[in-house]
Amino acid sequence: MAENSTEHRINILKTISIFTNSDDALLRKVAETLTEILAKKGEVVFYKGDVGRKMYIILKGLVKIHDQDYIFATLTDGQVFGEYALLDTEERSASVTAVEDTQLLVLDQKMFYGIMITHVSVLQGILKVLVGRARNNNKLQEELAREKANVIKQSEEINLRSQEILVQQAEIADINALLRERNQLITSSIEYARHIQSSLLPEIGEFTKNLPDSFILYLPKDVVSGDYYWFYEDKLTHRFLVVCADCTGHGVPGAMMSFLGTTYLKQIVEFEGIRDSDEILERLNREIFFALKQGKRDTKDGMDLCMVWIDKETKTIEFAGAKGQMFVIPPKATQGIGYQGDKIAIGGEDAEKCFTKQVFQYEEGTCIYMFTDGYRDQFSGDTNRKFMVSRQRDLLLSIRDLPFEEQYKMVSDAHFNWRGKEPQTDDVLMIGYKL
Repeated sequence: MAENSTEHRINILKTISIFTNSDDALLRKVAETLTEILAKKGEVVFYKGDVGRKMYIILKGLVKIHDQDYIFATLTDGQVFGEYALLDTEERSASVTAVEDTQLLVLDQKMFYGIMITHVSVLQGILKVLVGRARNNNKLQEELAREKANVIKQSEEINLRSQEILVQQAEIADINALLRERNQLITSSIEYARHIQSSLLPEIGEFTKNLPDSFILYLPKDVVSGDYYWFYEDKLTHRFLVVCADCTGHGVPGAMMSFLGTTYLKQIVEFEGIRDSDEILERLNREIFFALKQGKRDTKDGMDLCMVWIDKETKTIEFAGAKGQMFVIPPKATQGIGYQGDKIAIGGEDAEKCFTKQVFQYEEGTCIYMFTDGYRDQFSGDTNRKFMVSRQRDLLLSIRDLPFEEQYKMVSDAHFNWRGKEPQTDDVLMIGYKL
């Protein structure tokens, strides 16, 4: 097999952790996007501090990873460096220099994002690496914590032996340093997940362009969120789709579900052109069911979701929901109208679920609010009671005539004032807009 043939490139890609779950067709596509460069002996491939946007695969040759004269490692044929530059644009932590004339294959970050968005297997490979790394770090942190406790106990037992106490204190200091290092590794892994989640969420500018009188209150409980929003403009009909979703769990587990949700919505709506809201939910349910192998495993993970298609020309709204809901306030109305989706979630025990859609006319000046359950389920720091949906609706009725910039401040302030010193209960997402 030729050293730079497509088949040889595919075999190399199979050894890289983020592609281990990818099929040969996808690997061939990635292999064909790789570009080849030659680094002469002594030539610097990149310097420490450079902004990373590329991953490198050594086709033939030898490089060293170093910080000035200190060498961390040497890499040769088939090995990879700079892979985390595919996920974000952080500065390089070390320099790389060719020890001999070296042929390199290069994968660009922008090209990789395009592949990741359209191929769920690559996304799953990334998540597997991040979650595996976080789990390993958690185990190491637990082992180090137990060791720290043992050292402290020993220190108390021999407190009359001053020299041994000094030795034990030194060991404790070393363990504390290791704990800080492991914690930093876990935090770094979650930050990578946040970068991926941010890249998959749509640009807010697309939302405000179509709905200028609007706000999005988005408060993850942890660094990453199980709640997500998504929207799409149909260029032919000029209808605008708004999605508000709440995935099982929060933090990294919830974010993993949100990655799948946003990726499949993009596939179903943008690439396959499905426009009926009930059919979108049915397709999304099947994709989640099969992606999580829910027919073979005892898992009920999924998401609650509501979506609306807004047609400004006909002044109609098409609504469908999987346990999701929205609150509509017509102009000059003293009471709002709650719309509840079907009482079944996306994902779970059944791949085939039927959802219903509701179509209704709206008057100009109508305010619509879509939300997950995190806002109403927040416990009060004073009374230890939930905010509740009735209080949430009263708040929205009282502020619906204010500019939406002020509405955003009012709902945000109400949440934090109610919460006080109480920890955030769940991810929070509320979307408000005027038609």
